[in-house]
Amino acid sequence: MRYRIKNSLPGTMTTIVVYLLLFILQFGLIYYLMTIVSEATRYARIAFLFLDFAVAMHIINDHTNDSTYKIAYLFVMIIFPVFGSFLYLFSKWDLIRRSVSDRIHTSMAVSEPLYHQDPEVLKEVLEDDPLIHNTLRFLWDTEGYPSYPLQGWRYYPLGEEYIDDLIEELKKAKNFIFMEYFIIQQGKCWDRIMDVLVDKVRSGVEVRVLLDGTALVTKVPFTFARELKKLGIEAAIFKPIVPVVSLYQNHRDHRKIAVIDNRVAFTGGVNLADEYANEVELFGHWKDTGVKVTGPSVNSFTNMFLTMWHVANGRERDRECIYYTPFDEEDFQTYSGGTITPFGDDPYGAHRIGKEIICDMINQSTEYLHITTPYLILDEETKGDLIHLAESGAEVIIVTPHIPDKRVVFLVTRSYYKDLLRSGVRIFEYSPGFIHAKNFISDGRKTLLGTINCDYRSLFLHFECGAYIYDEALTGEVEGDFQKILSQSEEITLERTLSFSRTQRALGRILRIFAPMM
Repeated sequence: MRYRIKNSLPGTMTTIVVYLLLFILQFGLIYYLMTIVSEATRYARIAFLFLDFAVAMHIINDHTNDSTYKIAYLFVMIIFPVFGSFLYLFSKWDLIRRSVSDRIHTSMAVSEPLYHQDPEVLKEVLEDDPLIHNTLRFLWDTEGYPSYPLQGWRYYPLGEEYIDDLIEELKKAKNFIFMEYFIIQQGKCWDRIMDVLVDKVRSGVEVRVLLDGTALVTKVPFTFARELKKLGIEAAIFKPIVPVVSLYQNHRDHRKIAVIDNRVAFTGGVNLADEYANEVELFGHWKDTGVKVTGPSVNSFTNMFLTMWHVANGRERDRECIYYTPFDEEDFQTYSGGTITPFGDDPYGAHRIGKEIICDMINQSTEYLHITTPYLILDEETKGDLIHLAESGAEVIIVTPHIPDKRVVFLVTRSYYKDLLRSGVRIFEYSPGFIHAKNFISDGRKTLLGTINCDYRSLFLHFECGAYIYDEALTGEVEGDFQKILSQSEEITLERTLSFSRTQRALGRILRIFAPMM
């Protein structure tokens, strides 16, 4: 409570009203254009018909978008001719996106010389498993993310354990603390963290906090970053909400990264708010997971943070990162049979990296694939791969929440159950409450931990991060936690889906059309 930041109610309300008015004005303009069409001459209507046709052809031939996304917009255009076209054009007319994209690629270019791949690590993996080697080679050759020997690590089966250990590591900081989170909310957890951060600043430690713009108003005051700076903490907001109809609003920083002294790094599903540590109960018991790593792989997490930090600040990135990521050649000569590949994913890149890794895990699995995810809104390719894996005889189990945090998304999630169940995929719902963990476990050797949900936003729209791990010991621990989750979960059968009300099933199917827009 010592450093609790208060909101300015008049300032907040004024901003909300202004933003709402600007959004309403833009939708009103689109609606006005549509009314013009209804009253237009025959020739004008023909012109607008050609506009619809041209926009539809652009959507169909746009290789950057998934087929589900295309169907959603085409459906809107069918229901609302012309209006749908203008809505699409407004959303794609995105000068802000181009600016952000340019800053990201410029910042990432500065990082390239700071990533190092030990060829011996890839050589050892090639001898162990050529398919996994192909995934690691893709991450390095195409995306520039190296694989490291997996050295020290700790897996957290609960958010409260993650936050407790994070605070203990923060107390050990001597040089710098970097924190990048999708959600920060003032409460018991953040109060404990703030006490440590302020004490560290006073002792000379550099502290930077990066927060996604959607957290303003709903989670923290508008003045949050400004007040942190008064306490000596450097703070930045990634892409504050801008009152324009634009896909810019969709591309959020969903990453969760904490780095201390380039010595230790944290990632996983845990945000810095009380529900993640079960300090408050919103949707039953909140099940979340995370991981802490030490060793050379921390370099990648540090560089990923610095990339996003400079994008958020809007300043050119210099070579300061050399100070934060010192390269020691000896760190890369200790392959011990396990690897870790930290990576970032962004919607402006040539590949959807998180989706590529998930599809690799599906297609390379031979015995089992176990998944925990809070949302199950699949594109056709991923759904098809899961169905094929189950039909080939491998065990495929997916665990979703029983108590949802978003009712509409829950209806869409359940709309996928029948297709998957019919193919042999087993589905469970976490009975005690809401499962927020994003874990992918395969064949006792491969694990993907991080921030990636099985939904359109994570796979196509958000900035995400993860750690792709090839190691029997860590995978065994995550799998052990998965088995505990199953023991607390209810299996959903085809017969069980019939008990869902007809209204819920119908709504789920209808809403599924608009899943990419959710």
